[in-house]
Amino acid sequence: MNWVEKIIAYASWYDGRKEKKGNQGWEDAAFEKEMKSAGWYLGAAWCAFFVKMIFKKVFTNEPTLFGPVNRQFNGSAKQTADNVVKAGDLETGDVPEPGCVVVWLLGDGPSGHEGIVKSVDFKNNTMYCIEGNTNGGGSREGDRVNAHKPRTIKRAFQPNGLNVYKYIYPRLKKK
Repeated sequence: MNWVEKIIAYASWYDGRKEKKGNQGWEDAAFEKEMKSAGWYLGAAWCAFFVKMIFKKVFTNEPTLFGPVNRQFNGSAKQTADNVVKAGDLETGDVPEPGCVVVWLLGDGPSGHEGIVKSVDFKNNTMYCIEGNTNGGGSREGDRVNAHKPRTIKRAFQPNGLNVYKYIYPRLKKK
């Protein structure tokens, strides 16, 4: 499996993992332990920690990618994207592709949401994402991992909705 296939397979494996109410942990104790290893703490929103956990697992034996992920990814979607852009280690852009991280801002931020792009259908302006802390209704404050969440790629700015901020690709930036 290549990196993209691993990211999607690892993240999809967690589909349906549910949290206890109020970001108080998970029904699956092993999943909770893994989330804590990515920095999640009791009461914290966890979409970005879920992405960090997946990327750390995939890149454990690839130090050139593990290092930037471990240093630059955190529990804040916007801060993660800003860290990655500032450090310049990983490639970022404005076009989704499978395996990349998608970062949204709520309105114009600073709060946001984060997920992993599973597939892209440009013809229908849709990407399917794997997201933590979401639900079937599209909320960024949900209760589970959803491994097949449809999202619009390009749309008019939504002052009270999620707007794509940045894509982070699972590869080093060409220098």
